[in-house]
Amino acid sequence: VGMLTGCVTMGERKPSATILFSNGTEITVRLYPDKAPNTVNNFISLANAGFYDGSPVHRIVEYSLVQMGKPADSEESDAGYYIKGEFPNNGYVKNDMLHKKGVLSMARTVDPNDTKSKDYYDTASSQFFIVHEDSEFLDGNYAAFGHVTEGLEVLDAVASVATYPNDMPCKKVVIKKMSIVK
Repeated sequence: VGMLTGCVTMGERKPSATILFSNGTEITVRLYPDKAPNTVNNFISLANAGFYDGSPVHRIVEYSLVQMGKPADSEESDAGYYIKGEFPNNGYVKNDMLHKKGVLSMARTVDPNDTKSKDYYDTASSQFFIVHEDSEFLDGNYAAFGHVTEGLEVLDAVASVATYPNDMPCKKVVIKKMSIVK
């Protein structure tokens, strides 16, 4: 057996996040800084600061998505600032990720009377969602920045929690700890 010479490139290592829920289940997501660098940096910064720890899943849209990322025990709905939306309909063409099951994407503020308004394209902050069923209508309108690599069954279980008419879960589901691995 001969020795190998030279280097073998395994590709760019992408960071990941583990979302541990209060019931002990967890979801692991791979993050894509090459698709949405500012979004990923913001998400990692908030996670490393403990921002997401103790925050609830606050919205479950049947056959669509599970949303979380509001500050824990607060009347606030975001981190107190906005970031630019890194998605094609906002002029950012590097992000070609589609909203398929398991994709992680940034939520943003929308005017309920005008969901296509460009005035709301740069209003992402801390809230994010995981797509539960393929949702083509989201493609190009939200900054997708990761996907579930482990724990799709956990996503299914969270998505099956009964909700009130406003999509708020009837049973409390909480992020116990979010950890980043680079």
